[in-house]
Amino acid sequence: MMESLKEWVTAYREKWGCDFLGIAMNAAAEDAPKEIRWVQVAGNRSEAYKNIRLQVGRGIAGMVWKTARTQLDEHIFQQPDKLVEYPIARTEKLQTALAVPVMHHSEVEAVLMSGYRTDHSFSFVERQQLETAAAELSQRLRK
Repeated sequence: MMESLKEWVTAYREKWGCDFLGIAMNAAAEDAPKEIRWVQVAGNRSEAYKNIRLQVGRGIAGMVWKTARTQLDEHIFQQPDKLVEYPIARTEKLQTALAVPVMHHSEVEAVLMSGYRTDHSFSFVERQQLETAAAELSQRLRK
C-alpha cells in the first residue's frame, strides 16, 4: 500500500504544483498514546521528516488531528514561535502550509498537508481540492 501512496502523493503534488505534499499518520501501537509521523511525502528536500514525532496538539499535523479542522498557516518564517512549533515547516523550509484532516467515521485517521516554500495564497478552489483529496485518501487507506 505504501508504494501506491507514494505514487498518489507524487501525482497530486505534480498536478497542483505545490512544493511539498505529505501524509501524517499515527505510528503508535493501538494501546499506546498517539505518535503522529509523516509517513509519505513528495517534494521533500531531505529525509529529516522521518525523525519528526508529534503528539496530538503539537505541530501542524498534531493541531489538525486535535481539532479535526483544516488549518492554514502563512508567513511561517516571519513567526519564530511557529518555526519552533512546526518542525515540518522548519526542516522543509515551508513558508505557507494548508493541512486538512483525513476522516473516517468522525475520527481523524491521517492529515494531508500541502506546502509552499514561498508566500502563497491558497484559493477556495485549492482548499476544496485538498479536502476532496483527503476524502479520496480515506478511501485508499481502506483498501
